[in-house]
Amino acid sequence: MRLAIFSCILLFCVCSDISGQTFALYRTGTLYDSFENPSQTAFVTDSSRRYAFNFFIPTLSATYGVSGPGVPTVKKALYTGKYDVRDLSETEKKLSRVTLSENTYLLAFKAFYSVRYHRELGFSWQVRTDGYGVTSNPALIIFQDYNRVINDELNNTDFNNNLFNTHIYAQSYHQFSMTYREQYNKTFAYGLKLSYLSGIAYSKLKVNSSNIQFDPGLDDYSLYLDGDLRTNVYYDDMGRKMLIPGIKNPGLSLSLSTDHKLKQGWNIMANVKDLGFIRWSKNSYIFRDKDYKIKASAVDDSLWKDIKKQLKNKSYITPVNSKAEILVNKDLGDFDSNLILSKNLFYKGGDIAWVNSYQYKSLHFSATADYNLNRFFQAGAQVMIKSPNVEFFLGSDQIFKTAETKTALVNSDGTGGKGNMGASVYLGFSMKFGRLMSRWQNDTYIPGINIKTSENTGFFKKLFGKRSEY
Repeated sequence: MRLAIFSCILLFCVCSDISGQTFALYRTGTLYDSFENPSQTAFVTDSSRRYAFNFFIPTLSATYGVSGPGVPTVKKALYTGKYDVRDLSETEKKLSRVTLSENTYLLAFKAFYSVRYHRELGFSWQVRTDGYGVTSNPALIIFQDYNRVINDELNNTDFNNNLFNTHIYAQSYHQFSMTYREQYNKTFAYGLKLSYLSGIAYSKLKVNSSNIQFDPGLDDYSLYLDGDLRTNVYYDDMGRKMLIPGIKNPGLSLSLSTDHKLKQGWNIMANVKDLGFIRWSKNSYIFRDKDYKIKASAVDDSLWKDIKKQLKNKSYITPVNSKAEILVNKDLGDFDSNLILSKNLFYKGGDIAWVNSYQYKSLHFSATADYNLNRFFQAGAQVMIKSPNVEFFLGSDQIFKTAETKTALVNSDGTGGKGNMGASVYLGFSMKFGRLMSRWQNDTYIPGINIKTSENTGFFKKLFGKRSEY
């Protein structure tokens, strides 16, 4: 039972949607946008104050998606708490895919360093999770009703090899970053983001080949698996200490971003995001074996003990979910349109998104159409209140599926909705403070004059008291 519960959690809950990119926030001039796309500015010269801060109010982004024949089973497990595989066909060849992601800025601070060349310097602390899962129907069925799979195989003269092939990974880490942005000239800007990473958790299960062998005399069977298992935490090692950042699982990443203005209102932005790695500590686990054998009589809690005996402690390096992106923008005044291409560099997944935005005074409305390369479509919407010194936004990359999920959770309905399932939400807030940053010809601040008398008290005045003016 513990094996079934852990497998379901790992497959359907731990993974995080790689597709959650909050594309509607690209080129919005928000503090969040300036950290995710370092070439983008968070300030408006002559209008913004010098410092931007989220005041420790987290900027949250979380989303997930499920596609394939396993959707009904996931719906029941998520909405009703029951794991039910009766609707799954053991002969189905199509695979189920799960994607999900989380990106939370706990701290985001940026300074308008210089009006000349529009230089900006920022610091942030965020927590990220990325993951992906793909598996077959028999792999889902066997945890609850393995006799269905066995009987189906016995009724066929040719056994179906690779019946339980599975690929699941999930990675979570802290990211401490410094960003720098500069307007090189009137048409070209660039930015970079250098980050220190502190790993929280990593799990990867990859079954490359699998088959079943039967022993009619003993009325028993054995499951043979050839694959790779890596994790920095076993199921009984979990604890709060995992969440504390440190140097146990260190890593580095680098983001590079450029923004180029073309003629007739066209703009092109290009990014290479989070190109980096994490080195997991020597206390991490690794298991690599050819034809690992699991007998039918061992499919119970004792299987966990058997697996743990064969795990070896070893350090290893994993890449983070780096991306290559390009954005083409057409500025039409109050109306704005972005076409975005985003591709994961080391893991499966990517997006083709079209974002249309409309601005009315301080209100911004956006609609997003996004095709995820993990084979599902997303429609999103966003509302934002934004001035040069205050911003608040709320949105979803999967607005219709999120509404379905909310209704199903409230009603504990495991059959609601059609097609793929998913949910997404993001929100954020920031405010600017300090003196107004203006060009010298527009500046109302003159050093030595725009200072209160109480702030201009010198050493000798403190020593001898007030002196007469002349």
